[in-house]
Amino acid sequence: MPVTELAFTVLDAAPERYAAAPTLRPFLWAHAVALVPGFTGDVEFDLPVACTYDFEVAAAKYLHALGDGEVPLRLLFSGTVFTRGETGFAVEQVPWHQEAVHRLPVPVWRAVMDAHFPGGGWIRLDRDSLDALARYRSARGLVSWEATLAELLPTEVPR
Repeated sequence: MPVTELAFTVLDAAPERYAAAPTLRPFLWAHAVALVPGFTGDVEFDLPVACTYDFEVAAAKYLHALGDGEVPLRLLFSGTVFTRGETGFAVEQVPWHQEAVHRLPVPVWRAVMDAHFPGGGWIRLDRDSLDALARYRSARGLVSWEATLAELLPTEVPR
């Protein structure tokens, strides 16, 4: 999918609506925290990053819209490092310019989503919309949300 088409898919918008936008900009995916035990030299550690299928979150919409390939990630670091000092221990700040890059394969993200949300996803609705949808479902004796949406949606939805 071309980048501009992907951007409009993520924005749920027609291209003309955002024609004045000068460029696509990076967005924040998550904040992650790690406490790393003492080490000498280099260390590798796992950094858990929350993944969600909540389509109100721009990252989930972006990752869902990708067909394949890789997602370029830039990891920015900050924090405090405690080291051995001359009088016991010393404290140093991690410089703001410390960063790392990684290319996340889209299939990895899809595998995480499939493991936690097999064959599904979800959307957030305001309470009034959810109540109206529940009343519609109940009044027609529909047994699932999928059946409710299938009845409400046209059979052919243009791409």
